[in-house]
Amino acid sequence: MRGFIDLHCHWIAGVDDGAPSEEEGVAMLLALHQAGFDRVVATPHMRVGMFDNDRATLVAAYERMTASLRGTSGLPEVGLGCEHYFDDIVYQRLRAGEGLPYPGERAVLLEFYGVDFPPVVVERLFDLRRGRLLPVIAHPERYRYLWGKPEALERLVDAGMATLLDAAALVGKYGREPQRAAEMLLDHGLYHAACSDAHRPADVADVARGMDRIVDLFGEEELDFLFREGPRAILEGKLPE
Repeated sequence: MRGFIDLHCHWIAGVDDGAPSEEEGVAMLLALHQAGFDRVVATPHMRVGMFDNDRATLVAAYERMTASLRGTSGLPEVGLGCEHYFDDIVYQRLRAGEGLPYPGERAVLLEFYGVDFPPVVVERLFDLRRGRLLPVIAHPERYRYLWGKPEALERLVDAGMATLLDAAALVGKYGREPQRAAEMLLDHGLYHAACSDAHRPADVADVARGMDRIVDLFGEEELDFLFREGPRAILEGKLPE
């Protein structure tokens, strides 16, 4: 199967904990293309105090990296977004138009603290939604607050937020609890798309195994929804049906 879209990948070299070199970034893209991905969006971290990236530095890094891709065959189409750590500073950047939404600027990838979704966070998600920017919650299966609490995520989904599964969680990459949470949230129909969240070329093997696991549990239609239909809708700023 081909035509898959990866909405979360760290293939830009030297900007965060992703690819440490251009060679590894290219190898990651080649491996993803071989796994069926025809489009891969780079989503480097924006997290003040850990990865002090802003929009300008990430655009410059992306342009340097894409220049190094020229002449290499077997690559997917690429694009640029960002994994925004949703603290006060990054929220204000998004409000000021200084974040880095997905291509088309209709949806934005957000990473959370993993402990709670306090009321102020929910209010800010609504603010982004009212501003016609679809919030996309990265890897909810890895947030302890949501383990065993599908209703907590269901409230956010019902309020119009999108969710993005890290496929490698399904094969235990992050431990048993995130794996159980991923299976539970899938079973409750609470994911709108899935991704690789690859940081190294070797990660793609876990992603491929996770994709096989989706087929085993829910069939090829679910795989198509999570990696083709869902990502397309999100890039248009819509929740897939």
